[in-house]
Order: sequence, then C-alpha cells, then structure tokens
Amino acid sequence: MATVDIQPIPCPPGWPLIGNVLEIEEGASYKSVERLWKQYGDIYLLNFIGRHLVVVSSRELATEVLDEKRFHKCVQGTVLELLRDLSGDALFTAYHGEKNWSLAHKMLVPAFGPMPVLNMFDDMYDICSQMILKWDRFGPKHPIDVCKDLTRLTFDTIALCAMDYRLNSFYQENDPPFIHAMNNVLVETSAKFKRPSLVTAFMSQRNQQLAADIQLMKDFAREIVTERRSNPNDRKDLLNAMLNGSHDGKGLTDESIVEQLITFLVAGHDIGFLLLNIMQHPDAYAKLQAEIDDIVGKAPMQPAHVNKLPYLIAVMRETIRLTSTAPGIGVCPDQDEIVGGKFLIPKGQPIFVSIYNIHRDPAVWGDDADLFKPERMLDGKFEALPPKAFLAFGNGARACIGRSFAWQETQIAVTTMLQRFDFKLADRDYKLKIKQALTIKPADLFAYAVPRKTSFSLNITPSATPSRAPSPAPPLHHNPGVSKGETIHILYGSNTGSCETFAQRIASDAPHHGFNAIVETLDSASSNLPTDGPVVILSSSFEGEPPDNARRFIKFIEGQSQTSNKTLSRVKYIVFGCGNHDWVQTYQRVPRLVDDLLEKCGAQRLMHRGEADAGSNAFFDAFDLWEEQLWVALKKIYNPVVSTSTHLGLEVELLASGARASRLRQDDTGLGVVLSNVCLSKNGVAEKRHLEIQLPDSTEYRAGDYVGILGHNPPQSVKRALARFSLAPDQEITISSSVSTTLPVGRPIGIAELLSGYLELWQPATRKNIEVIVEHSGSDATRSSLATLLEEYSARVLVRRLSVLNILEQHSDVHLPLGVFLNMLPAMRVRQYSISSSPLEDHTRAALTFGVLREPSLNDAKDQFYGVASNYLAGLEIGDRIQVAVRSSSSAFHLPADCTTPIVLFASGSGIAPMRGFIQERAVQHAAGRRVGKTTLFFGCRSPNLDFLYSDTDFKAWTEAGLLEVHPAFSRESQASFNCRYVQHRMWYDRSLIAEAFKIGARFYTCGSLRVAQGIKDTFIRILDEHQLCDAGLLAEEMWARLQNQRYAADVFN
Repeated sequence: MATVDIQPIPCPPGWPLIGNVLEIEEGASYKSVERLWKQYGDIYLLNFIGRHLVVVSSRELATEVLDEKRFHKCVQGTVLELLRDLSGDALFTAYHGEKNWSLAHKMLVPAFGPMPVLNMFDDMYDICSQMILKWDRFGPKHPIDVCKDLTRLTFDTIALCAMDYRLNSFYQENDPPFIHAMNNVLVETSAKFKRPSLVTAFMSQRNQQLAADIQLMKDFAREIVTERRSNPNDRKDLLNAMLNGSHDGKGLTDESIVEQLITFLVAGHDIGFLLLNIMQHPDAYAKLQAEIDDIVGKAPMQPAHVNKLPYLIAVMRETIRLTSTAPGIGVCPDQDEIVGGKFLIPKGQPIFVSIYNIHRDPAVWGDDADLFKPERMLDGKFEALPPKAFLAFGNGARACIGRSFAWQETQIAVTTMLQRFDFKLADRDYKLKIKQALTIKPADLFAYAVPRKTSFSLNITPSATPSRAPSPAPPLHHNPGVSKGETIHILYGSNTGSCETFAQRIASDAPHHGFNAIVETLDSASSNLPTDGPVVILSSSFEGEPPDNARRFIKFIEGQSQTSNKTLSRVKYIVFGCGNHDWVQTYQRVPRLVDDLLEKCGAQRLMHRGEADAGSNAFFDAFDLWEEQLWVALKKIYNPVVSTSTHLGLEVELLASGARASRLRQDDTGLGVVLSNVCLSKNGVAEKRHLEIQLPDSTEYRAGDYVGILGHNPPQSVKRALARFSLAPDQEITISSSVSTTLPVGRPIGIAELLSGYLELWQPATRKNIEVIVEHSGSDATRSSLATLLEEYSARVLVRRLSVLNILEQHSDVHLPLGVFLNMLPAMRVRQYSISSSPLEDHTRAALTFGVLREPSLNDAKDQFYGVASNYLAGLEIGDRIQVAVRSSSSAFHLPADCTTPIVLFASGSGIAPMRGFIQERAVQHAAGRRVGKTTLFFGCRSPNLDFLYSDTDFKAWTEAGLLEVHPAFSRESQASFNCRYVQHRMWYDRSLIAEAFKIGARFYTCGSLRVAQGIKDTFIRILDEHQLCDAGLLAEEMWARLQNQRYAADVFN
C-alpha cells in the first residue's frame, strides 16, 4: 500500500490567544473567506480562540467532504450550535443522528412536495398582491426599501402558507416584533460566536436582550400552536402536518413544533439580489420582462405558469449562485480522513464548505465567475454541471426541503413585480453592500417602482389611500430654477471628463436657443429613454468598451434591439462621439453602436452623428462646429421660443470675506486617509512617488483596478487666477444660475475653494471662449492678437495648450466678468490612477505609483506647468483625507483565476503600477503556500540608479524568492541593459524567452503610453512571426488580433 505524503493544511499566521479572529471582517465574513481562498488556496485552516475550522473552497474538494458516507453535517463548533437556544433540535440545528430531526424530516418532506406547494399558490399570490398594492399607492417617486419589503413578503408568505397566520406586515409602519427580534438574535449570535466565552459572560445586558428576543419568538410560535390546538381545521399546511402526523407511532411534541415553525421563518430567503442584478443588467431585465409579457401576458400569473419561464429560472439560478442565502455548509468527518490526497482532517474536525467560493470556482464557472450571466444556466448548461458545483440549497439528506416553496414564491413575486412595474435604482451609482448575519442580504438598496403603461391588474381593487411619497430629488445637474422652455435631455458617458464637459457646454448654451436642459449620465436612462424632448447623447469609447457610467445603458439598448418591436419609436435622438484615431480598431466604436442600435429600435435620428478626434488638433473645433449645426437642426424641428433675458448664464454676488464651504462631493467617492507618501526616484529624473491610502469602508478592489482621485488645482494656479481678477483668497461669492451647472449654487463659497476644487483652470481655450474674450477686449491691438489666435487656432492654442487664464494674463485690457470666466471653465475631472497593490496584502488599503508632472509650459518656456492631480497627490501628508473611488479596469486586465498560469508584464515609468499589484498578489499567494506561475517583467526607465522603481526593495525580495525575473531597459544608460534603450528593444533581445512563455500558455500584460504600447505590439508581432507561433493559416498580425483580451491585455494612457 502506497504511503501518503501528509502535508499541513495552510493556515494564516494568527495572534496570541485570539488566533485568526481579526482575519474575518465584521459583517462581511463571506468576503474574508473569499480573500483567504485567493491567498491560501482551496483549503485552509482558521483558529478562532482555540476553535479550529477547516475551510474548503473548490468543487473538487467539496465532492470529497460532502460525501455522506464519510462526512456528516456538523453543528458542533459552528454558529448553528449557538442557535440551538432558539430552535433546539429542529431541521437546521439538530446534531447528527438526533431522532427528532429524522422524525420531523419524514413528516415534512411530503408537505413540501410538488402538489402541496402548488396548492399554496393562491396564498403566495395573495401576499405578493399586498406588496404590489403598497408600492402602487406610494407612487413612482417613493424610494422603496427593497430588502425590508421583500423580507416582509417572505415572512408573511411563510406564515400564511405554513401556519395559516397573517402577520400583516404591509399594513404596519414598523417591522412586526417577531421580525425585529429575529434580526437581533441572528446578529448577536454571529457576534457571540467570534467572542471568547469569558468576554460574553460579562456582557450581561446583551445576554439579557438575546434571551428576551428568543423568548418573544418562542412565545409567538407557541401562541400559533395553542390557537390551532384549540381551533383545529382541515387545512393542508405544515402546521397540521406536524400536529397530526406521526411515524412509527411517534409524533412531535408541541415544543418541537414550536422550534420547527421558528426554523421555517428564520430560513426564509430574500430576492433583493435578483432585483438588483436585473436593474444593473438592462439586457437581462429586458429579456426577462419580454419573456413574462410573452408567456404570462397582462393577466395575473396562474399555477400553470410555474416553472414555465426558462429565462426567469436562469436568472434565479444565476442570482443564487452568486449570492446564495446561506454562505456555506458545515460538515465533519466520521473518522480521520485524508482529502485532496495529502491533507489529514481528524475525526470530528469542523469543516466549512464555502458555497460562496465554490460558486466562483474557475474550474467550473470560468474566469468570469464573478459576472452575472444568466445564459450560463440555459440550454442544458445547468444540467451538465459536475456534482457539487451548485450548492445553493445545501447537500444531501440535510439539504433544504423548502426549495420548491422558495422557488415558486420567487417566480410569483418576480413575475408580478415586472408585470406591474419598471424598476430603477434610486441611487444610480449603487455598489453592492452586503448585510450578513446568519444569511446575507443587500444593504441600503432602494429602488423606484414606476407603473408600466399596461392594462395589468391584480384583480384586487386598491383603496383610495393618498400617497405620502416625498418629492423626488432633482436629476443630476438639473437646476430647478431654470425657466420653462422646450426640454432637451443631454446624456453623457465619460471616463476622462471630455464628454461631460461637452454636455455641460450644450446645457449652458441651451437657454440661448430656447431649450431647458437636463444633464444626466447615460446609465441614468438605462431602463427608460426620455420621450418629452430631443435626447442628445455624448459618449466616448474606453478601449472599445463603454465608459463606466454608460455600461448599463449600452446593455439596455442592446437588449431592446433584440426584440422584434420598435420599442423606442417615440425617442428622438442625436449622437456625438469622442475618440482617438490612434486606436484604429475601436475608434468611435461606442458612439457608432449607440447610433445604430437606437435606429434599429425605432428611435428617430434628428441629425447626423458628430465626431471629435482627440488625436487631432481639431478636437474642440469639431465639437464647436457640430454644436452650431445641432441648434440649427433643433430650431427647425421644435421652433422654440428664444428667451431675451440678459441673465442667462452665471451671476456672481460678492459677499463679505468669511468661512469657505468645506467640501466637494462626487457620487461614488468616499474619504480615504493617506498612510504614507514617499519619493521613489532621485534627482535628475522626473519625480516618481509611492502613496498608500486607507480606503473608505466597504470599498473593494482587484489587482489591476484604478483609484479615481478628485484633486485640486495647484495653489500656484489658484493664486494666478485670483490675481488676474484682483480677488483676495478668502473672498466669498454666491453663485446663482438660470442654466444647468456643476458649480455650487445658492450658498456662499470661498472663491479660492471654487477655483481650487471645482474647475479646470488649464484646459485649452475653445474658439467660443476666444470669441467671447474678443467682445470684452479694450483695444484694437488685443482684438488683433486674439484674431490671430482664432486664425491659427490649432498651432497657437491647442498645440501650446493655451488656456483662458493664459489669454487673460497676456491681455490685461480684457475686462471679463468673473461669472463669464467661471462659465467658460470645464468642471474638475476625476483622474484615474492604476492601483499598485493587491487586496490580498491588505484589502483595506491601496497603493499608487505615479509620476509628478512639473514641466516648462508649452506656451511659455519661462512658465512652469503643474499637473493637477499628480501635484495634489505629491503634496499630501500622512493623515490627510482624500476623496477617492475605486473604478474597475477592463475585464481582461486582471490576473487569471488560475494562479499557476505564467504571466509576462511590459511596463515603463509609472506604468509599473498595476504590474506591482499583480506581482504582489502572486507573492502573497506564494507566501501562503500556493504554487504560482512564473512572473517575468520587462521594465523601461532612464537609469538603474535614478528611477529603477522598487529595484532595491520589493522587486529585489521577490526576485530572491524566485518569484520574479526582471529584464530592464535603461534609456540613458543602455550599456547597463545589453544596449537596449526601451522595453521593445529588450523584448527583442530576449525574444526566445517570450516565445517559450507563449508556448506554455502565459498571459501578457502592458501598461504605458500609446507609444510604448505600439512599440510592444510591433515587437510582439515580429516575435510571433520569427518563432512561427501563429495558428495555422494566420498571419502574425491576425494572430495578434486574436490574442487581444484573451491572452494579451493592455492599459494604455496618454
């Protein structure tokens, strides 16, 4: 018999006495378990104050530990054991082998059979109707607390169907006492499990409250049992099944029945995740609603429709895959067992099988396992899944017996909800936050339920209860003080701010042409495009993909285009696109797509699509020309009444000097804290720095993602603007505006704060800006000079980046009102920086590696130009607060799920940032005992002694550990890098190494400027050709194209 080489189970280093307690994030243990999985692998051991727990996270290992011939459900040593004070030996909390569990199980399984559950249909529909009527009465402007109402739906449904009891939650303002007590019990029990028993013993107030809540829940269930005993009926519900049932002459005691009733209510599921998923994925929303309309129609759902909606079933399965109500299963071995061929698990050792992680196992679900894709559950794919790949309802004999009940209730609720309403997120930028006790739910999720224009009826007559809905919040950027006129909707998608700036320009000009503008992001219209006026759409492409705030909109119109109906026939639209012709294959891809899809959906195009090329000198000119044509076209169609008011635009009132407004907010940003800020480079080269930030609470990221920074203009720039207008730094102003604006209106604000944080001071002046300046000029010489700028706009303004402030400084006789000046300036943009760390190292902090831009000005060599965000970051000190937001990079620009896959990285300068994050992630995994693939880095900089970033710290340590191989190229000292000046030269020098990496399946990543990326591409194609690495019949260029976003990904910046 062969000997087994037993290996220790990987275990994170712990603290004395408390062990690994601090590894588990309060209220988010499921995420901590996932993070540790990525770090330590498919099996690891945790120590909670002397209690040990093995965590299993792969389907392959799950097939072993969920084998009921070798392992059984484990309650001892888990949080379920603490719940026995509430539910005793009921279905969920019974110890292995307890007789009451077997007795209850045999009685209740038939009661949850297909026909009994189908017979509950009318009661389920009754409770669902109560919720629908409540939402109807509150109206479309009332933000629904999604989880609160859906929790009430679940409780009321279980109470009515299982025990013929009406909780009437929808007729009460506050939660029923039972629900309130249950929430307290689950939260406190989870917290108690993590505390030492000695500490818990001294927490008398919390212990007393827990006991009181448990008593309340038991009294509630006892009252129901007593009432039924006193007034028996022949209803075929679960309560009667337990009261009247027996097996082998034995029945359940009343106390046991009480505990089973409590278990049913505690085990209730939540469909909030499903509603969130479809709201965030308009294509899935459209398909699901179309299926419901086609199969169920406008009449109430019938029992015959149950399980006859395949796409709905797919959405349900995909939702519960990603967010299973219970995050895991507890088991333990009947005797000592070896799993995975090398890990010994002693008899009785508790094992936590992480459903959350197994449902993301890349070996089953692929590298896109984190994405919501209902299609992976269609066309036989679900049925073809390997054993133990889908564990949403548990495992084996102890699996959930109420799955058919939950399945039917969900189908009724979702179908009825989508028949009656269109749902929109109250917070368009909502990012999933999970509330975890024993189960998980989305936190702080609010939505609007907008009645659909259909004849659907619940066949129930609603009462005339008046709505108490609050007034709706004004749309983004909309100023309610704007005078009435034709409404024009301006929707933009923008990552870098150009399209947002153009959108603001159109909004500012709209009143001059008789229109009242409403400016919003494209995602704000991801379920309903406006039809009460022209819709102007401005969008860029981000490496061929939509901007972050346009992704849901694109999915929405793609879904609409797949229907046979002209769903958007009442929409009238115009598209303008921004792009850069250097990205030949994806230039203007998204604007073209939007234009084509809207036409396909029946929308009416009002004028030709406009284009602006950021790679040319006519970027702003192209927009100015197109905007002139826009107003001409709209005036012909709408014949608006043009206002003759002289107060269009901004008005500024000077106030006495005083305190300044304290903050500027952006929807998805939060306050981070600077932890360190050090210079990496030495004198003689451009400054490079390393900054670490404590992220806002609940912020998550992946290696390769970005941090968006909302910076401030350098103090030198602000001083120049103040000097030009003869203003003191502490001068306060109040802005009022008759047009839509991004500036703070209606409140005092310090002018220095406004210029520092709200406006871009150094963007090139537009032709329109110069034309307005001409109108305020005081001499012929100045007018002549400005005319020259207009005539030679490209060479004198764009190339030299001449700003409005530059022009005003050069012409002191221009008397431009402050309001006009402010109205010319674009809003402050968020700058994105690649994160240079891995969350596996510390998920609460992120590092940035960046270059500080301080160079002679292009329009005056004596003048110094300071980059806005980089100088802002460089000046931060430890403890400073900073507004940040994590932004996802393209899906391809992340590490492969399989950490054994080799990776080859190409970067120059501060492009090293995401590469350091990738390498750090592999280093953390290696330190945790995982086998990781080889990492090869090609890095370009100026000198081995001046800016070879991290060479004597991180890279040195990782190289010595055998994790990293670095191939540098030094542009100023190429003799130190085999005469290779740039990355592409070093690639060619080491081309055999790259060819070998290609042959063994390596992934390749580039981060750098467009010039760097082009050089890497050209060299890579040469290597493919020379080493004959192309698939049969493909040229090297064609092979390169095939590799994009599969084995090669780039993050390119200007």
